[in-house]
Amino acid sequence: MEPSRNAAKGAKRAVPPDWYLRSRLKMRHLRLMIAIDEHRNMHRAAAALGMTQPAATRLLKDLERLLGLVLFERSSRGISPNAYGDSLIRHARSMLATLEHARDELNALAEGASGKIVVGVLQVAAAVLVPRAIAAFKKLHPRHTILIREDTSANLVQALLRGEIDLLVGRASGDVPAEGLQFEPFYDEPMRVVARSGHPLARRGRMALEALSKASWIVPPPEAFYRRRFDAAFRQAGVEPPRNIVESLSILSNKTLLQETDMLGVMPREVARHYARLGILTLLKVDVPPPSGPVGIVTAAGRPASLATTDFLAALRSVAARLH
Repeated sequence: MEPSRNAAKGAKRAVPPDWYLRSRLKMRHLRLMIAIDEHRNMHRAAAALGMTQPAATRLLKDLERLLGLVLFERSSRGISPNAYGDSLIRHARSMLATLEHARDELNALAEGASGKIVVGVLQVAAAVLVPRAIAAFKKLHPRHTILIREDTSANLVQALLRGEIDLLVGRASGDVPAEGLQFEPFYDEPMRVVARSGHPLARRGRMALEALSKASWIVPPPEAFYRRRFDAAFRQAGVEPPRNIVESLSILSNKTLLQETDMLGVMPREVARHYARLGILTLLKVDVPPPSGPVGIVTAAGRPASLATTDFLAALRSVAARLH
């Protein structure tokens, strides 16, 4: 959304350092701003919070008056945040996510754990790097809980920015913006084509990727950065990308499908080697596009890490150093 010019022109003074004290900012202010952003309608936002519309309107006007800023633009189509509103809503989401994270950690402590770390994990790190780091970490912190979240990089990056996860382990790509984040690279991880052990193509020598356009494939979903590179490679070779496909980010589902069918898949090299050592999959001699960036850790800039998170980061670095 473009910043409102009217809002920008209305800024006559800087917001003071203790603005949140002077404005008497409360949790209900934060929740109301988020509800308005989600519904873009004051009546529906108020209903979502169990308030009457007049009460919600007064609460918003009270906040804008105390801040000395207009946060939302009203029109016949509804209500939408301007530049100031966008900024405050973004931080409100982060604050609420941090408090929810604190609640989860307090519950973990009450149940006998010593704390909780929430880790976003991409496929490239899910089979080897993260499990080995967890094993090393748990030797030092046996009562500390680690919650793993797997998703696309775009979704996990947003969760990291909102404070819902403590760190993201995966690959830097076009889905990982630089603003507000820090990336610590570990190593480069090429992709490999895999199939079940005993697959007919396993006996063949090096094959061109375009020769496999008619095969059945398991591929990442369209929103995944590597999927776009994968499809582009076929088009650059003069053929259409595979149409007989399953779109999946689930390592378990992909492994099972590959084991029980003649489908082909693409996996990070270390993941593929892991399953090859177990005799589950075989690596085919097919050149595929290189990924867009190295494997590493993404953290929120300026957000302090707990002592346990610092130890988990150290475990990740130690495992990564042994892998490459």
